[in-house]
Amino acid sequence: MRGYLRIVVGSAIILAVQAAGAADHLGHFEVPATATYVGSQDCAMCHEDIVAFYQHSAHSPERGLGVAGSGVYGCEACHGPASGHVEGGGDGWIVTGAVLRGLSGDQRAAMCTQCHVSMDLHYADSPHAGTGISCADCHGDQVHYGSKTRPAADFRNRSEFCLQCHSAVVADFRLPFRHRVLEGHLACADCHDHHRGPDPAAWDGVNQTCLGCHPQMAGPFVFEHSAVSGEECLSCHRPHGSHHDKLLNQDGNGLCLQCHFEVTFRAADGWGDWGRFSHEGLLAGEARCYDCHRDVHGSNVSPTFWDR
Repeated sequence: MRGYLRIVVGSAIILAVQAAGAADHLGHFEVPATATYVGSQDCAMCHEDIVAFYQHSAHSPERGLGVAGSGVYGCEACHGPASGHVEGGGDGWIVTGAVLRGLSGDQRAAMCTQCHVSMDLHYADSPHAGTGISCADCHGDQVHYGSKTRPAADFRNRSEFCLQCHSAVVADFRLPFRHRVLEGHLACADCHDHHRGPDPAAWDGVNQTCLGCHPQMAGPFVFEHSAVSGEECLSCHRPHGSHHDKLLNQDGNGLCLQCHFEVTFRAADGWGDWGRFSHEGLLAGEARCYDCHRDVHGSNVSPTFWDR
């Protein structure tokens, strides 16, 4: 169970983290009652290779970083109190690297977030939570027991790091119309927060991500297109790449006719008097809806989204 403490101040509820957050991680183990913390300097006497690995990293024991408010830092924040291990000449109780590698993804994430508290508050909503992926799978260059992925520093384009696992997306980025991620014009992290999912407080969820770069589509407009204001951008657009211009899910009129469809709308009826305007000769040919209805996201001058 997470070490959260709910503090009620008036009508506001503040989520705080208990100082004894280390129990989140070490609670998975039977820690001997006599075990005490001895400090990373004792670990360094035998594990010189690991000390060298961390020497110039954020996790260097010399930085004294650890679980806030607990006094636990360095090696023992992950491996537990080492007194028995030190007194036994390396044979006493300790949480070994092999044991840590055997933990589930969520358990390994709890080990990291006991110190990285800001990540703990929303990791449960991240796309990686519950998938077996943990912090070390991406930050392998920051933990000495390694990772299957190459570190981000090995890549000139930072998005190529993500594509090690998300290989299915690479094909989309090679389509004729695409977000230019492989070219380095934008990155996966510009749209995806890998530590958390879409902001639940955003007024329209996924759309908020798209509108961060495409604010001109947000309106408000005098004449709103209900399909835009009430649906996700992904109803019409593919986010990574498409065979069709403007990253549309499909080309031609099929996209519009998914919503703008009438049972009596048939060629035999001369295409009807649809919208008080005959579309005969238009839709029967190669004309596309948005050849005329150009302001498809919304308009300030035309209720039919014409651009004049």
